[in-house]
Amino acid sequence: MSNRINFARVLGFSVTFMLIVAACSSAATPTVAPDAGLSGSLTIWAWDLPDVAFESCIPGFQETYPDTEFEVVSVPWGDIHTKLATAIEAGTGAPDLSIVEGYFMPTFAGPGVVDLTDKVEPYRDTIASAKFIEVEYDGKIWGVPWDLPPAVLLYRSDLFEEAGITEIPETWAEYIDVLGPKIAATGDRFLLAIDPTTAPAFYWYRTLLAQVGSGYFDKDGNVLLGDEKSIQAAQWMADAVAQGAALTGVQYFEGPSWWSALKDDRVASMVAATWMVGMMKDQAPEQEGLWSAAPLPVFNEGDPTVSYLGGSSLIIPTQSENQELAWLFAEYCLLTLEGNNAIYDATGIWPGYLPMFSNEAFDVPDPYFGDQPIGRLFADLNPQVGPYYYTKQMDEAETIVNDHLFLILTGAEDAETGIKAAAEEIKAIE
Repeated sequence: MSNRINFARVLGFSVTFMLIVAACSSAATPTVAPDAGLSGSLTIWAWDLPDVAFESCIPGFQETYPDTEFEVVSVPWGDIHTKLATAIEAGTGAPDLSIVEGYFMPTFAGPGVVDLTDKVEPYRDTIASAKFIEVEYDGKIWGVPWDLPPAVLLYRSDLFEEAGITEIPETWAEYIDVLGPKIAATGDRFLLAIDPTTAPAFYWYRTLLAQVGSGYFDKDGNVLLGDEKSIQAAQWMADAVAQGAALTGVQYFEGPSWWSALKDDRVASMVAATWMVGMMKDQAPEQEGLWSAAPLPVFNEGDPTVSYLGGSSLIIPTQSENQELAWLFAEYCLLTLEGNNAIYDATGIWPGYLPMFSNEAFDVPDPYFGDQPIGRLFADLNPQVGPYYYTKQMDEAETIVNDHLFLILTGAEDAETGIKAAAEEIKAIE
């Protein structure tokens, strides 16, 4: 899950699945060995929503460890990584536990952070394999993997029906070439929304890169951006805007202009992760029953019909005076059914913990999606999300790519020139 902004609670989503998570059965996973005599206090840093997630786990944890105290500090997404890195480098001021956005994890792999290899390794088979790309460096595991939100296609079934659309095309090219004009013909509407100024790399480009098998870097840390696939993805985004299939000028998932466009029926579909579904249910409850979900179209035959959008992990700074307690709390929250159930019930955050997805309760119909069992779609796709590689240069690389995507999407730069230029700038990062 990624909260780039301070978004509303996703209670609408979690209520839909309250019975689902409660019904999950036990699985063959490592057993938490409680030491009821363990005591101490923990300070946890998290941005909005994960803070609620951790708070939801405290009562259950304290049933086993009653002599524990917690302070959950809400730190904005835009501040937490800099604040955490500064505290770790200074050797003082860090929390006992902190959430870290997936692509920032390389920054926190090494000195100042507890090596969790021996703790997490026994759980490897119970965690979506792609999550280890975030937390594993130099043969060591530096964080506890958390959410891996699969990205699927969401579309307004009523608007598609009005436009005479009866099936989802198999390819992204057909999607905008065929469906774009049909949606436009029904009024002031757009098939998609891609805003050049609102993190297009985060909301669109990296998701498409992961699906097509590209990225900023390869598994060895070499710059991969600039290959044919990365240019293809950027060209598709540019075509969607140039052909009028994509609405621009709205704060995509980050401001009132976006929600106004959605509520005014101006956007007919989107690529969305589970946490974005929660936002929709909270911000546009009147659209219940109007949405449907499907696997993603593809660029090329054989590409996966799923990608990801967001994701995070949990680290323990070495400054913590209660490292064992911190680990036990992280383990309870993220690596047990009880902890995951508490989090999901409170927030709707979609885990990467595989035992959560095997229960038939995920076949429960979802009224927001016309009684489609969207939980089954997400659950089945979650373990199939492929790897996406990060390096310590990821944050700078993201800024570079966003700058060039702005130029590409506004017509100031062609896709090949812009992406290759971005690749060269990333290579020059020291």
